[in-house]
Amino acid sequence: MTILNFQEELAKDVEHILKDVVTTNAAGERIHGVTVYKQQLPVITSDEEDESKFFPYAIERLDEGKGVDDDSPWMVTADVLLGLHDAEPSNQGHQHILVMCQRLIDRYAAEPLLAKKYRAEQDMEWAVQDADTYPYFFGGVRIKFSVPKIGRREPVYG
Repeated sequence: MTILNFQEELAKDVEHILKDVVTTNAAGERIHGVTVYKQQLPVITSDEEDESKFFPYAIERLDEGKGVDDDSPWMVTADVLLGLHDAEPSNQGHQHILVMCQRLIDRYAAEPLLAKKYRAEQDMEWAVQDADTYPYFFGGVRIKFSVPKIGRREPVYG
């Protein structure tokens, strides 16, 4: 079991949790769910490509992991960064962001176990952007997970 396994499981779960969220893309098409990217968005490779094609998205980023002692699990900080496009003149795209944050928080508060191996701590944080970036809206959730690690082994001398 590795940190990479944890990242894969979390990405699958985030995609499942947000599968019913309905937003629009930059072309004005209704989109169900979000595309989940691990760690960062893909690189734009040509001048003709546009970052708006990635919306709506969730970036599942592992920020850090800490081990307190030999026998304790890793405490891994995972950020789920959310972005969406909403060109409605009412300028209320933040409501979609808040719904997505709430779904993530509710899931891990009510059922903290992920893939029968990883446990979400109840110390969760969420935020929405301060700046006006209409028609793009951003926010995110920070969750700490207990991730199993191999404990210290005592060598056997004989």
